[in-house]
Amino acid sequence: MTPLVPIMLFGWVPFTIFLFFIFKPHQAVLVAVIGGTLFLPVTGYDFPGIPPFTKGTSIAIGLILGGRISGKRTKAQFHWKLIDLPMLLWCTIPLATSLSNNLGWYDGVSGIWNTTMLWGVPYFAGRIYFDSMEKLQDLCRALVMGGLIYIPLCLYEIRMSPQLSNMVYGFFPHVFAQQRRYGGFRPVVFMQHGLMVSLWMATTTTAAFWLWRSGFMKSVKGISMSLFVPLFILTTILCKSVNGWFAMLLGFASYFLHKSCKSIRPFQVLLLIIPFYIALRISGVLAESTIENFASHFVDISRLQSLELRLREEDLFIRKMLQRPLLGWGRIDRARQVSSITGKKIGIPIDALWLIAVSRKGMFGLGSLFIGMLIGPWRVLRYLAKKSKMSERYSNFPLLLSLIVMMFLIDSLMNGMLNQVYIFISGALSGWSTLAEARRTTT
Repeated sequence: MTPLVPIMLFGWVPFTIFLFFIFKPHQAVLVAVIGGTLFLPVTGYDFPGIPPFTKGTSIAIGLILGGRISGKRTKAQFHWKLIDLPMLLWCTIPLATSLSNNLGWYDGVSGIWNTTMLWGVPYFAGRIYFDSMEKLQDLCRALVMGGLIYIPLCLYEIRMSPQLSNMVYGFFPHVFAQQRRYGGFRPVVFMQHGLMVSLWMATTTTAAFWLWRSGFMKSVKGISMSLFVPLFILTTILCKSVNGWFAMLLGFASYFLHKSCKSIRPFQVLLLIIPFYIALRISGVLAESTIENFASHFVDISRLQSLELRLREEDLFIRKMLQRPLLGWGRIDRARQVSSITGKKIGIPIDALWLIAVSRKGMFGLGSLFIGMLIGPWRVLRYLAKKSKMSERYSNFPLLLSLIVMMFLIDSLMNGMLNQVYIFISGALSGWSTLAEARRTTT
């Protein structure tokens, strides 16, 4: 690794503190979270006796210290609410899981630390600092700018192969062979995997399209968005990942559906599909063969084989999870099935985020995670359904952000690429909806 790795990882903390002094707090959070996600190296440092210092840890500690040292954290209007309970449970449940599996206190406390850094801090940063429609507008604009910044980097790696992490940081964050697709390469840039980049480009393309069509964002630096949006679309297509293509189509279809029917109901149905799918898979009602037969009409044979492998791993891990359904197995290696022939654990990979959650932390963990992530979007949709007088132009911002969180969680049904930006957006929606509801009830 190059010397730039520790400079970036450890330097991001004081840089974030500096941001809080020169920008408004919500703007500092935007730069710290989105900038850190896009550019920090996907690695970490292990120190004796303490959890590792990683990309997510650097972002989180910077947010905590930036708010505290600048004094802007205490000025934020924040009060603990019942909606915060699911995310708090998700962050603290590793201790209960660890003790129930006799893994010890250190394992449990380090699990709390890691989950809080990766999930809790970004969520509550959004919850604390995003309490107005104007701040949600800034968040939407920042997503578009983050996508624009990544377009030339993606196009470079699509042409030259994923080399930027090697060139800048001296290492490749994943398996290089997995980035070959359809006779070319899919970009990784400074993220964990090509799948993660593809979803990022799909969500930012969706944001750019929505803001352009709604008339909020007509140009960037004097250049019309009508020129940028096709470039967004082209880059997402060239990322060569089905998850990105599907997410982008979902984003576009949602815009036109909302434009035509002017109802929140389709978005509420889309949100409920996420827990509904998980419930059907765990119960065994939705069989592997049913999903494969449906998917075979839309994807090529290589993607269908990948889907078959993921569904097979789901069935294996679900069967093992049902032996400890409440708090799970604590660690993935303990959640693996044991072969009846060799007596060894089956080394099949585990990809889906929901499957990782339920295997490690059981139904309590799975429920707290998805309720914590979906409660903000659900409250936004409920509020918009009641607030008929809100102009369509301004209702687009919370609706768009809710859609992006749902796109991430739908992707998490098959993939497990953790992006703190989506967690942060979920928290922002919880923060905004809480104050919006309070204002509505007092008027």
